[in-house]
Amino acid sequence: MTIHLRLQQLIDTLDISVLEFARQLGEHRGEKVYHILHGRLKPRFDTLEKILVAYPQVNGDWLLRGEGMMFKTLNSPSAAITTEERLRNVEFLLFQLNERMALLQQTNDQLMTELLALKKTTDSRL
Repeated sequence: MTIHLRLQQLIDTLDISVLEFARQLGEHRGEKVYHILHGRLKPRFDTLEKILVAYPQVNGDWLLRGEGMMFKTLNSPSAAITTEERLRNVEFLLFQLNERMALLQQTNDQLMTELLALKKTTDSRL
């Protein structure tokens, strides 16, 4: 998942408008955020830093690389996440698992097709 998709998912999960999200980052207009969300710009370091300062519950590893959960765990000193955010984390992890399962199933189906084709070719040569 690209960073602009993660940002869109974060905004959706926070249940705020793009303009409100931009204002939380100190932007008067949401133009820069809109450009990032549509893939026309990549977020600069200072923008990512502003996001993590404005939303300390957001997991930096998830934001930057898409690794882990969207929000920090309760063990983290600056987390203070709500039950609702924990549920969103679980939903997100289930979504990721479903995507991975679908990809694995697709790969498995492809390999089976190739294996059967190879077996037919081998059988016809004998």
